[in-house]
Amino acid sequence: MQSLIYRLLNRSFPLFLSCRKGWFYFAWLIFILIVLANALQPFGLINWHEFHKPLVLAGYIVVFLGVYGLLYMILSYFRADYYQPDSWTIKKELQMLLFYIPTTACCTYLFADFSVQGFELSLSSFFELQFYNGILGMISIPLFGYFVDNRLNPINAARRRARKEHKDSAVNINEQQARDVLQKLHDAMETRQLYLSPKCTKQYLSEHTGIAAHRISGIINTYTDGTFTDFVNNYRVEHACRILQDSKNKRLKLEAVGLECGFGSKVNFYAAFRKFKGKTPAEYLTDLKARPT
Repeated sequence: MQSLIYRLLNRSFPLFLSCRKGWFYFAWLIFILIVLANALQPFGLINWHEFHKPLVLAGYIVVFLGVYGLLYMILSYFRADYYQPDSWTIKKELQMLLFYIPTTACCTYLFADFSVQGFELSLSSFFELQFYNGILGMISIPLFGYFVDNRLNPINAARRRARKEHKDSAVNINEQQARDVLQKLHDAMETRQLYLSPKCTKQYLSEHTGIAAHRISGIINTYTDGTFTDFVNNYRVEHACRILQDSKNKRLKLEAVGLECGFGSKVNFYAAFRKFKGKTPAEYLTDLKARPT
C-alpha cells in the first residue's frame, strides 16, 4: 500500500500554468464556472439587483481560482528551479494546493466583505463561505486536474497518439495489403527466427522488416486471433516443441529450453506453452516419452 501511494504521489503531472495551452484551459475553467455560478445562483442572491449579482458571482469565481494563478507566478519567480515542467509531480501539485486553500479562503472572505451588501465579518460567516469554497473546490479541482493530465501530460499524449496510429494502421489499409504485410512478418519470423531474441518487440521487428511498428501491432490485432505477444510466443512455443522432440535434447532443463527460445523467464515460458498447447512443457515432454518409438 505504501509503495502504491509513493508511486502515485511521484507520478508525473503537467505543470499546466507553465505553458500557453495550460493558461488557455485555466481561463476557460474560470469562464465555465462563472456561467454555472450565475445559472445555479448560490449565496441566496436571487433577490439581488440583476446587474450587481452576476458581477459578484463572476468576481467570486475570479478570486477563487485567480489566487492559484497568482501564487504560481509569485512562487515560480522565487523558486524557478523547483517549478520545472519535466519534474512536476502529483506530490508537488498537492503541496501547491496546501498554499492555495488557506490563501483563497482568506481572499474570498475579504472579497465577500467588500462586495456583498450586509455581509458581516464573523466566524460563522467565514465558515459559511468556506462551505461554498469546499463544494466548488471538490468539484472543479479534481475534474480540471484530470482534464489537464489527460490533455497536457506527455505520457497520456503518447498513448493517444499510439491509439490513433493503431486505429489508422487498420483503417488506412485494405485487407489484401494487410494479408501481404502479415505474410511478410511470417516469412521474416520463419526464415530469420527473429522470435529467438528476447528483445523481439514491435520496434525490433520493425527494424528487421521495414514495417512501421504501429502498423505491425494494428494488423496483428485486427487480422489474427491474438496480440503481438501471442504472435511472437506462438513461434517460440513451436520452436520449443521441436527442441523437446529431438532425442538429443532429452537432458536439457526445461528452463534452459525456454531461454533458448527467447522467453525471458520460466514463468512466461510455462504460461505461453500452456496457452498454445494446453499443457505445461513438463507434461508435453512426458507425453513424448510415453509414445511408442
